[in-house]
This record gives sequence, structure tokens and C-alpha cells, in this order.
Amino acid sequence: MTRRAHAVMVAMAVGAVALLAGCSLPDGPSGVVVARAERTPPASKNRPYFLTVRTANGDRKDFQVYIGDYDQCSIGERYPACKQ
Repeated sequence: MTRRAHAVMVAMAVGAVALLAGCSLPDGPSGVVVARAERTPPASKNRPYFLTVRTANGDRKDFQVYIGDYDQCSIGERYPACKQ
């Protein structure tokens, strides 16, 4: 690999890390967790995880969460308190 190709690869990696560091998921609405879902086949490297809550006014809202929040929030628990 030439120095130029190596420099380009390093620059791309640094750019990708910087881009990913700026990404974050917004918090979902407060409510009781009524469903949990993984919406990508298990063979995929990065799976999006979703929770569905029933809000105080009875609406159902789906939103994407990080795997840590997904693991901590079971059906019947209150969101966002369950992710603490």
C-alpha cells in the first residue's frame, strides 16, 4: 500500500469516527413499555432496537433505543425510568 493510499484510509477512518460520535438517538416519550422489537435479521452486524410505549393519553409510540436501554426496559416498566 502506498503512503497516499494509507493516508486516505486513515483520513476516512477519522472522519467516520467523528461522524458517529456526533450521532445520538433522541429520547422517546414517557410511558409504559408495551412492546420491544429488533427490526433487522440477527445476521446483521448493527441491529436497531425499538420500544413501544403507551403514553398517559393512551397513544402508542414506537422509537429506536440503544441496546443498553432495550436490555434494561422490560414490558410493563415505565420509560424512561427503566433505563436509569
